[in-house]
Amino acid sequence: MKKLVSAAVAVGLLLVSISAQATPNEAEPASVTHGWAGYVVRTHGGSFEEVKGSWVQPKVICNRPGSSVGFWVGLGGADADSEALEQVGTSADCSGSAFVSHSAWYQLFPAPPVELSMTIRPGDSIAAEVAVSGRTVTLALRNLSTGSSFSTERWMRSPETDSAEWIVEAPSACFVTCLQLPLADFDRVHFTNSFATAGAQTGTIKNPAWSTRRLEMGMRRGSLIAAPMTLSADGSTFDVLRLVAARPSGRLLEILQVA
Repeated sequence: MKKLVSAAVAVGLLLVSISAQATPNEAEPASVTHGWAGYVVRTHGGSFEEVKGSWVQPKVICNRPGSSVGFWVGLGGADADSEALEQVGTSADCSGSAFVSHSAWYQLFPAPPVELSMTIRPGDSIAAEVAVSGRTVTLALRNLSTGSSFSTERWMRSPETDSAEWIVEAPSACFVTCLQLPLADFDRVHFTNSFATAGAQTGTIKNPAWSTRRLEMGMRRGSLIAAPMTLSADGSTFDVLRLVAARPSGRLLEILQVA
C-alpha cells in the first residue's frame, strides 16, 4: 500500500523479493522482504480469480512517530517486475504526536489508495475479498463487529492475477519519491478464512494445487521485524507476530513534518 502525504503520485510497488518458487506440497519455505509479512501462493502459470481472508484489527501502540501498518488480501504484485496489484484492507497509523488512527481502504496499483468511510477499531473482526474477471475488479470489505460493509466494481487496464496474498505490510509515504514507513508496534494479528480460487480449484493457503511461500519482514541490516507463524492444519489460519522495534530515520521525520 502507498500512502500519499502530498499531491505526488505514487510510483512503483513496494516490491517483494522472492527467491525460487516452492513446489506443491513443499513445507512453506520462507523469504525475507523489506515490506511484507504473511503468505503468497502461486499456480505455476495459472491465474487466480479470487482471494478471501479475515483478521482481527490489532491494538497498535504509538511508540514511534509516523509509524504505520497495513493488513490486507490481494492478487498480483509479488514479482520484481510487477506493474499491478489489487488489494483491500485496513491500516493503523501513528501521527507525530503519538495518536493512532484506524482506517479501511482499497488500492488498484498503480492508482493511489482509496480510503473508505468505515469505522475501524482495535478488536474488530474484518472480512475482505478481491475478485477479478477480465478487467473488472470486485473489492469487498466487511466489519463483522459493527455490521458495516463496502463493495465496489472497478475497471482496471491490466490487473495481475498470477499470485494471491494475505499480508501485513509496512506501507510507504510518497512525496515525489516513496519512502517506507517504520512498521507500527503491535503484538500480533490473527488471520482466518484464508481461501483463494484459481480455475476449478478453491482452497486454503495449503492447497496442494499451488505453491506456498512464507514471507518474513526484515530490516536492511538483517534483523526480522515481523514474521508469520506456521499455518493451521487446514491451511486457513495463521498469526503474524511483531518482533522488534526501530526508530524512523531523520529523513522520514522531515518528510512527515512537511506533510
